Amino acid sequence: MMERVQQKKVDSGPWGVKNGQPYPWGGEISSLIVYPEAANQTIYTHRISEKDIGNYTCVLRNDTSAIRHDIELQLQEDKPDYPLPTFKPKDMIIDLGETARFYCEAFVGKLDLPDATNKIVWMQLFDDKPAATVTDASQLNVTREDGQIIGSYLSIPKIQQHHYGRYRCQITSGNLDRPLDLSVLLSPTQVTAVEESEFDALALIIIASVAALLALVLFVLCRSDLRKDHHLDHNRCSAQFIADNEGV
Repeated sequence: MMERVQQKKVDSGPWGVKNGQPYPWGGEISSLIVYPEAANQTIYTHRISEKDIGNYTCVLRNDTSAIRHDIELQLQEDKPDYPLPTFKPKDMIIDLGETARFYCEAFVGKLDLPDATNKIVWMQLFDDKPAATVTDASQLNVTREDGQIIGSYLSIPKIQQHHYGRYRCQITSGNLDRPLDLSVLLSPTQVTAVEESEFDALALIIIASVAALLALVLFVLCRSDLRKDHHLDHNRCSAQFIADNEGV
C-alpha cells in the first residue's frame, strides 16, 4: 500500500524504477503500466507473469521534500499457509495528548468454506502480564481485492502514559494454518538537549552557589581561628600580669 501525501508542483509521475530500470518499462522488463485515472498513483496489468517479479519504487516529490516507497512483487502459485503481509505498521514517536494511528494489512486469499472467517485483532503487549485489548482506542477493519486483502486501522485519539509500548496486529484466516503477527512500537518524544543559553545560565547559577558556599565555610573557619588567637592572647596577658606582680 502506498502512502498518500498532499503534493505541490509534482515534477513527474511517482512510479519511476523497476529493478533499476526507469519507467516506462518495455514488455521484456514488466507488463505493468501506469493507470491514468488513478492520478498516476497506480500501476497495473491485466495478466501477471514471471517477468513482472521484482522491486518497484514509487517516489512522491514537492518543492521541499520527497517520500520513497519500495515494493517487492512476488508470485504465489499456491494458496499461502499463513497471511502474507502487504503493509507492515511503522513505529511512531508521539507526544502526550496527541493522536496515534497504525495500519496493518495482509493477503489471505479467498475463503473456501462458507463458515470460514477472517479476523484482525490489535493487542497491547506487556512484559509482566498477558497481551490485552487497547483501551481508549478504536479499530476499523477494511478489505479490498474482493476480500482477498484485509487490513485494520488502530486509532488512539489522545495518547496517555499507559499507551506507550509495543502493539501487535494479529491476522487470522479460516483458510490458513497459522496467524500473522505484526508488531509496532509507540514511544514518547525523547527529552531534548538543554539549549546553550539555558546551559550557560544553569552553569552560572551552579558556580555562584558553590562560590557562596565556599565563602561561608572560609568565614566560619577564619572566625574560629580568630577566637582561638584572642583566647591565647588573653591567657598570655594574664600570666604576664601575675608574674609582674609577684614581687610586689
